[in-house]
Amino acid sequence: MRYIFIILLAVFASVASYADELQTAYQKEYAYLLAEKKALESRLADLTNRHQGLTTRISDELDGLEAQYLAKRNRVDRLNQLILDATRDVDFNESDQLLLETTLIQARDSLKKIGLEVDEAKEQDAQLQDALTAANSRIAKDGEVHREQGQFFGLTGEMVHGEVIRLGRIARWGVSEQFSGALAPAGNGMFKLWDGQSAQSATALADNLRPAVLDTFLYDNPEQAIEKQEEKSFDEDLEAGGLIGKVIIALGIVGVILALIRIVLLVMFGANIQKITNKVNELVASGSLKDALKVCKKNISSASRVIAATLRNLEKDRDHIEDIVSESILYESSRIDRFGSAILVIAAVSPLLGLLGTVTGMISTFDIITEFGTGDPKLLSTGISEALITTKFGLVVAIPLLLIGNLLTSWASRTKSDLERAALNMINTHKDAVVAS
Repeated sequence: MRYIFIILLAVFASVASYADELQTAYQKEYAYLLAEKKALESRLADLTNRHQGLTTRISDELDGLEAQYLAKRNRVDRLNQLILDATRDVDFNESDQLLLETTLIQARDSLKKIGLEVDEAKEQDAQLQDALTAANSRIAKDGEVHREQGQFFGLTGEMVHGEVIRLGRIARWGVSEQFSGALAPAGNGMFKLWDGQSAQSATALADNLRPAVLDTFLYDNPEQAIEKQEEKSFDEDLEAGGLIGKVIIALGIVGVILALIRIVLLVMFGANIQKITNKVNELVASGSLKDALKVCKKNISSASRVIAATLRNLEKDRDHIEDIVSESILYESSRIDRFGSAILVIAAVSPLLGLLGTVTGMISTFDIITEFGTGDPKLLSTGISEALITTKFGLVVAIPLLLIGNLLTSWASRTKSDLERAALNMINTHKDAVVAS
């Protein structure tokens, strides 16, 4: 037991000794860690300060770089704007130069036509100034009236000598012993008498008098001959219209003939309907039915035939009479409506034929263009004339025939209504009296 106690005591003593050593080691380690912690905190504070300083410096540098970038960007924008302005100025200068050159070319050409020259060896500004001066001088001169001895062509085509009164470059009058009047360009700088109606004006101007009415001929280019355009005759238009134009005119003539025949028929069949009705009423009322029928036979109108058919069947029942009257009116309607449809058909076909002529004329024109080109307008005139004249012929034929055809149709409708009214008047007035007798 004693030994166990000694052993435990020894163990306890060793444990106590070890605990002291462990406590000492722990304290040393703790002191070391505290020292390390302070060192690390000091180092962290130092690093933090350095980082803040570095961040501030970098931020300042970035702000400086950004300011430099904006300044350079603004400078680039200003330079681009200067370049754009310079380019625009160059374009304007080139346009002005081109406009100046074009103006000088036109001025030289215009002045050359009236015998004036511009020295091309001078500077462009000097050329322009000379051109303007010459133009103003010429305009002032053109506003004056000049008298000079000259020659011109008379109405018969012969050359005559006399006094020429010139108003600038737009009008001239010639006065001679044979002919006097307004002059028109004849080509190559020559002039000809335009007509004999302006002789009084030319004579008054020659005597320094002011005419009440100034007859003149205004021209633009004295070098270009001007010819009178004579109106085409119907034969020339018909020839220019070709075969289709002749067909349209033939249909128009046929339509007019049919319209005249239809007018004659309507006058014959629809004349004196009311007069015949009144006369027949008087005779039937007096009991002279035979005399009334004789009056109807003497008249050739449709009303007389319809009334006669009504009188001959008055003794029959009303439905039968109305059927007979309807048959008689239907027979007369075929006569009254004769040629009416034909006239309207011609009126409808004529513009279509004109359109056909337009198409064929344009085809002919394109064929000529394909073969000869468009250099000579006279080659194209044939096809164009056919294209336009056939359309004109078609409308000239269609419009009157359409109007006349509809008027005649209305006339025929009124005539048939009058026939029906006359027949019903006979039935309503005399049926009961005839049946009773």
